[in-house]
Amino acid sequence: MKRHETNNKQAEVQRPSLERPYPGTAVVRKAEEQLSDELIMSLCKWTGTHSDEVANRIICQALGAQVWPESTDVGDSLTTAAALIREMAPQNATEAMLSVQMIATNDAALMFIRRSTSEDQSTEVIDANVLRATRLMRLFIQQTEAMQKLKGKACQQTLTVEQVNVHQGGHAIVRLEGSSNGG
Repeated sequence: MKRHETNNKQAEVQRPSLERPYPGTAVVRKAEEQLSDELIMSLCKWTGTHSDEVANRIICQALGAQVWPESTDVGDSLTTAAALIREMAPQNATEAMLSVQMIATNDAALMFIRRSTSEDQSTEVIDANVLRATRLMRLFIQQTEAMQKLKGKACQQTLTVEQVNVHQGGHAIVRLEGSSNGG
């Protein structure tokens, strides 16, 4: 038993006995533990990691990377962060970290675009926001290319030699047909 002081009077507070739990308590605890384990396993799968600590860190980073639109509901933002990472389908921690960077870059670019379209701004402020957004969009393209390389989906270029003519004096003319095959 625990004593609890209220209005300078001591009253005894009864704690439920652990030997006789409320009906269904064990079932609820088991269900909560099972859901927790399933969520942890899902986070590892979604982030492509093997450690629940790393998966948690990646999801928290994705949560912090969301700058636009601002949300006041942490639960919704956390759900969105997990969904964004899941959609990126990272296969390892490196891809998961790059995914978080891509989320941050995309959100920041969109935020600066939104700022550039706000009314009653000077041309200098509009230009500065467009410049920031443009730089971030270029960075996003570089990140996308890096992700494709990590996933083995990088664009491969092939050249086909159609004809080689060697002329007098050792001068060669090579006719090439080039193509680019996306992965």
